[in-house]
Amino acid sequence: MFNRKISILAAIFLSSFQTMAGFEGGFSYEKLLRLNSPQNKTDAVDWIALSSAYKDKSRDTELYGEANLRYYFNGPESLNYSLPEAYYSSDTDDSTWTFGRKVVNWSLNEKYWLLGHLNGRQGFTLLSSKQEGLTGLHYTKAATDHIDLGIFFSYFHIPVMNPGISIEDGKVISNSEWVRRPPERTIILGTTVPIEYRINMPSIGDVVLKKSLGINASYKWKSGAISSYAIYKPENNLRTNAEASLSSDGSKVIAVANPIVNHHLMYGVQGKQYFGDVLGVVSFDVNDPNAKLGDDFEVLNPLQLEDDDRIFESEYFTIKPNYDKESYLSVSASVDRANYILSLNYIHLMSSNLRGSDDFFSETVKWKSTLGAMGRVMWTESLFTLIDYRYDLIREDQIIRIEGDYIISNSFSLRIGAELIKSPENTSYWSAYRANDTVYTSLNYLF
Repeated sequence: MFNRKISILAAIFLSSFQTMAGFEGGFSYEKLLRLNSPQNKTDAVDWIALSSAYKDKSRDTELYGEANLRYYFNGPESLNYSLPEAYYSSDTDDSTWTFGRKVVNWSLNEKYWLLGHLNGRQGFTLLSSKQEGLTGLHYTKAATDHIDLGIFFSYFHIPVMNPGISIEDGKVISNSEWVRRPPERTIILGTTVPIEYRINMPSIGDVVLKKSLGINASYKWKSGAISSYAIYKPENNLRTNAEASLSSDGSKVIAVANPIVNHHLMYGVQGKQYFGDVLGVVSFDVNDPNAKLGDDFEVLNPLQLEDDDRIFESEYFTIKPNYDKESYLSVSASVDRANYILSLNYIHLMSSNLRGSDDFFSETVKWKSTLGAMGRVMWTESLFTLIDYRYDLIREDQIIRIEGDYIISNSFSLRIGAELIKSPENTSYWSAYRANDTVYTSLNYLF
C-alpha cells in the first residue's frame, strides 16, 4: 500500500541516525487478549517492537532522532513504521533554527485528547497519545524579554502512516482492530448489494510535496504565558474520496477510492499559569478543513497540482466526505512531580456536528463535552501504575486505560495494561470500538 512507499522516506531519515553511537532504546514482545468479540477481528494479536532514540546536545546545537517499528506475526500489513521526531537545532543569542521533524507545542491540550489535528498521532493503538511532529523549518525568536515568535514553513509532508490498511479481493483489511472500515454493502432500488473496493494510488510527489506555513506568538511572564497561533498545512491523515458505479450486471457496486491530501487551517489561543506546583491551561482551538489561504500562497506550489473532486453523486447514492469545522474549548490542571503525575481535564465541542458514526469515508468527532482524569504513580523504583478515565457528559461514553509497569532488572521490564470502552450511542465515534476491550502485555528489553 501507499503507506509502505511513504515509509521509505522515513527510513531515509532514520538511516542517518543509525550510523551514530549513543543510541538508547528497547526491544519488546507484546501480545493482546480480547475481552469480547469485535466485528472486525484480526489475527494480529502479537508482535515484536523496536524503539530507539539518539540525542547529542551541546551548548548551541542539538541532534535528535526517534523511531519505532512493529512487526506483526499475522496480518496483511506486517510492518508498521513511526518516526515521531528527527531534527537538528542550532541556537543563536536570541533565536533557534530547527530543521527536520519535530512536535509543535502550539496546542497545549491536543495530546491528551488524541485529536491529531496539529501534530499527527502515531496510531499503533487506539488510545495511545504518542505524537508525530511536522517536517520542515521550525524557527523561534525571543523578540523581547516577554515576547516570543515562532514560524513553521515546509514544502515536505509526511502523513500519518499507521495503522496500515490494504485492499484485497475488493475488501478493506488491516492488521489493526482500530481501523474503521467503510461499509461493505449498500441498498440499490430496495436490494442489498455488496460494495467492491478498488484504489487509485497517488504518486509520492502528489502527497509529500505539499506546503505548510504557520506562525505562533506568545507573551510570557514569570509564572505563565498567553499565546496565539495560526497554521495552514496538509491534514495529517489522507482523505479517502471515491467514485462509485454499478457493475454491468447490477450485482454489486464498484467503489474506487482516491486518497488525496487536503489542506486545513488551524488557529487558536492558549493561556497557561502556574499556581504553585499546579499548571493550569485554557485553550481554544479551531480546525477548518475548508479554508484556502489564497492565490498568493498558491504560487509557492512548484507542482501546481489540481484539486481533486471531493464529492461523488449518482442517481442511487452520494459519497460526500465531511469537511466540517471543529472548534474546541479545553481546560486542564496538572501536577508533575518526581513520584507522580496527576491531571484533570475537560473539553467541549463549540461547533455544530452533524456527522454520524456511519458516514461514508468519514468519522464523527471524538468528544462533545468530556471530563478526563489521569494519574501515574511511582510506588517504588521498580513499580509504576497509570489510570486514565474519560467520560462524555452528552454521549455517556466511558474510556478507561490502565497500565502497570514492573522493572525486573536494569535491562528487563514487564507491562500489563487494559483498554476498556463503553459507548451506548451508535452515533458516537467510540461506538465502532466498543467491542474492542483488550488486555495487553509486553516484555521489554532496554539497551
